[in-house]
This record gives sequence, structure tokens and C-alpha cells, in this order.
Amino acid sequence: MIRRSQARTKNRTWNKWTMVQCCIFFAAMLLASRLLLYDPIPHNNANKGFDILNGRTVINHQTIKQRDHSSSLPEYKHKLRYDWTNMPIQSRAAKFFQDHQTNCDLPLANYPFRNRFGLGSDLHVWTQAVCNAAEMKVRFKSILPWIWWDEASCAADGAADGRQSSPMQCYFPNAELACDGDGMQEIQRNMSKRQGFHCDGVMQNFNVSDFRAGGLEYLFSSVSPVLINDAERQLNIIFPDGVPPNLITVQVRWGDKLAEMTFVTIEEYIAGVHEILKARNAPADQANIFLATEDPRAVKAFREKAPPGWKLYVDQYHEELKGHRDKVSENFEHTKGSNYNENPRISMATKGKAGLIALGSLLVAMEANDFVLTTASNWSRLMNELRKNVVEPRCDCTTHMVDLKYGEW
Repeated sequence: MIRRSQARTKNRTWNKWTMVQCCIFFAAMLLASRLLLYDPIPHNNANKGFDILNGRTVINHQTIKQRDHSSSLPEYKHKLRYDWTNMPIQSRAAKFFQDHQTNCDLPLANYPFRNRFGLGSDLHVWTQAVCNAAEMKVRFKSILPWIWWDEASCAADGAADGRQSSPMQCYFPNAELACDGDGMQEIQRNMSKRQGFHCDGVMQNFNVSDFRAGGLEYLFSSVSPVLINDAERQLNIIFPDGVPPNLITVQVRWGDKLAEMTFVTIEEYIAGVHEILKARNAPADQANIFLATEDPRAVKAFREKAPPGWKLYVDQYHEELKGHRDKVSENFEHTKGSNYNENPRISMATKGKAGLIALGSLLVAMEANDFVLTTASNWSRLMNELRKNVVEPRCDCTTHMVDLKYGEW
């Protein structure tokens, strides 16, 4: 009886020790797998690396993307005034985009870019694609090729390989692929490239202007470190002493847009600046102007016509890509339409580098509170949408926008 009791005690002791070892082993394996899969790195004000939504894991790509670049990207003296990597959305329309793109119960579809128009057009069409996808009851991921995807920066970043990921992740890491396994599954559905409204049910709740602005607010609520870095690189070149006070952004969209939009003279842009200065009760002979343009003729004309006390700061998109631009005549009527879609051709020639520079330039433009624009241009409309939905709610001020040529779609 004593031997049997001792044997039972040894067996019980061995069994308990074995169970403890097994628990420790499996706990260690679970911890290791979590570290391998997510490798969360602490950040100030960072969100969690993953959340549970609708019964499926939603990965916060912003946290994952930021850890890749904290030590590899150069530091610049002057920073953008806003943290574009973490801009909490505020509008009802932006919330619609967020809710749709993070609804993990919806299946994924592929979305191909058109690859023949401007970057501003592509981003606006992307907002329409979300609307159409909501009506189809699918989410989507964009697929390569995309002419505005910078092959050098984005491929090195690992943001997209054209098969499992999305080219949008290079610039806007939270725009697509919000759910666990999105980048791994085989996708059978495809969305068409159509850009028209095919979502009447959704648009019963929004007007077009607010919907487009909400889409851009959602996209720019989480901008990648790659894009922030290029924007701050440009910022320090343009403003070596820091951004001057009371900056006004003037976006002159000449170039290939003259084939689509009635010509707006430099005198009209200068009159728009005077209108803003008057609204500010500021002296008419002093102004700090960020001239956002791709056209050398616009830079030359503005310098010739502007009052001598105005300080002009020229867009790096103009400076860095002018060697790729077609030589065009000073006669605007003669050249109208001759260089149509020139910017897409430049982006293809630079293997997408123009896309990174353009978006960086856009963030530099948003250092201003006041704007002279032509919203018949997609790029001006982007600026105005970010002015309304991002800058004005955060600047504790009233922003101004003079629209010299209205447009909406």
C-alpha cells in the first residue's frame, strides 16, 4: 500500500511538472509567433498594432509602417506643422470611408488604375471607387501598375509588390488592406476602371463636395513616413529659415491643363492674392507666396508681375522636374493641347518619382492657411478639400480661398 501510494505521488508530481513544462513551452511559442508577426514597436501617441473589429483582426498598418523607418530616414531641421501620420478623422464623410474600408465582413476586389491621367484625378477617382465598391458590397485593393508609384522609394520600402500588397500603401498605409490576411488571399473579383457614379444609394446621404473632401481627409489621415520625409526634404530646400508667417499658396495650373480649362492669367492670380490680403487687413505690398506650379512660364510671369515686396517661394515639383518637361512656346493658344497629359508622361519617365515629389509638394502647400486656386483643376481641388477638412479644424483660425475657376465632379 505504501509503495502504491508513493508511485501515485511520483506520477502525480511528474504529471504536474509535465503540464507546467507544456504550458511554458506553448506560451513561449505563442509569444514568439506574435513577435514574428507583429513586432510591435512603442511610439509616442501610437495606436495598438492590431484590433478586433467585426470578429476579424484589423491590423493597424500605420504602426507597422512607422517602425520600418524610424532610424533609416534622414532628419531635417524644419518639420511640417502637422503630424500627417496621425490625423484623426472628423467629418461624417471621412468616417464613412473608414467604416467601409475596415469592414472585414466584406470580400476584397482588385482595383486597377487608369494610368493615363494626373495624380489629382487618380485620387479623386479612388474616392469614387470606394463609393462604387460600397454599392457592390465589397472592399478593394489597388493593384500595380500605377504610374505615380515611385519605384525606387516604394519598392525599397516594401510597401507593394504588385501581387499581395497595394501601391497605395507606399503613400497612404491605412487606405486599403485593413484586415488580417488581406495581403495574402487570392482575389477573384475585379472592379472596373469606370469613374462615374454607380452608387446612388450612398450619395443620398452626401453632397459631392463633402464626399470628395471626406475621401481625401481619410486618405491623408495616415500618411507614410516615406512621403513625410520627402515633404520635409522639400520644405527645408524651399524655406531654409523655416516657413514664413502668413504664407499664401497660389496654385497656377497651366501646363497641359490648358487643353481642358479656360486660361487664367497671372494678373488674375495676383488679384486673388490682393483679395486675401484685403480680407486679412494686411498691407498690399507685402506677402509671402508659395507658388505651386509645374509650368516655367507661370514662374516667369509671376516674378515679372508681382509687387516687388512680395517674397516668392517656388514649388520643388517645378524645380526638380523641369528637365523632363517639353519645351513649349510662350504663345499659349499655339501650344494649347500640344502637351496634353504631360505630367503622366513625366511620371512614367521618372519611374513614378514625380508622384512622390508631387504629394510631398502638396503637404508643403498645406503649410499655408490661405489659397488662390482654380478648382476646375483636380490639384487645386485637392488643396481646397484638405484646407476645409484638415487645416481649418486644426489651425484655430479662419482660412481663405479664392477660386478663380470653379469645378466639381
